[in-house]
Amino acid sequence: MKRLVPLAMLAAGPLAQAQSAVNAPVAAVPAPPAGPCAETGGLLPGTGLCRADALARLPRGPWTPPQGCDVTAQEAQLTGGRWLLYVAQRCGEKTARLAVTPQQGGALVLRYADTARNTEVIGRKALTIVDGPPSAPHLGVYTLVMTGLPKEQVQRCALRNPRGDGYPADAFVFDLATADASRSAALDQPCGPYSRSAWPDTYWRLFGGIGVYYQSAGDRPEFDPASLTVYKPGS
Repeated sequence: MKRLVPLAMLAAGPLAQAQSAVNAPVAAVPAPPAGPCAETGGLLPGTGLCRADALARLPRGPWTPPQGCDVTAQEAQLTGGRWLLYVAQRCGEKTARLAVTPQQGGALVLRYADTARNTEVIGRKALTIVDGPPSAPHLGVYTLVMTGLPKEQVQRCALRNPRGDGYPADAFVFDLATADASRSAALDQPCGPYSRSAWPDTYWRLFGGIGVYYQSAGDRPEFDPASLTVYKPGS
């Protein structure tokens, strides 16, 4: 049975348990090497990490690059001296790259600054990011998703873990309560623009003090969505 995560129960419910696993420090990302690593892809200029070492340690999902392409590690600057590391598609001399831009309402948007193959998505939004307290990124998510919602929806909608529905294990959707399951299933985005969608790859993940909203637009992403990792040099 799918379990709702009301706002009042976030501190001790399944959401808190999921956060304790995904908010762990990025200890797996290596420190900069003592010598140069130009022969294995060079350094990431912002974090100073060796691309090859970072790539080998970033988590991976079922996403794979198309035939004739491979992958490399990329970075995008967040706030507070943090960086978002991810696995990007590389086709020949072209590599996908995401850039962070502010969005009205306090959220950040990751847009395609460069692409490896599909030039039509340059400038298009790939992900939405919200900051929150390091131990409670869900607070930032709730601030964003509830903005502008009618009082009825604020009372009936909540983050929940849709286990068994083909989502990643740590995914959350902002959706109607279990009692409204039949109505929820028949609606696209029943709880506003950041809620559960008819698109199969639309969900929230919470890790590293941020909430990330993955929203499928029908295009194949040029990065591995599961690879996103928050890293702060010197931490």
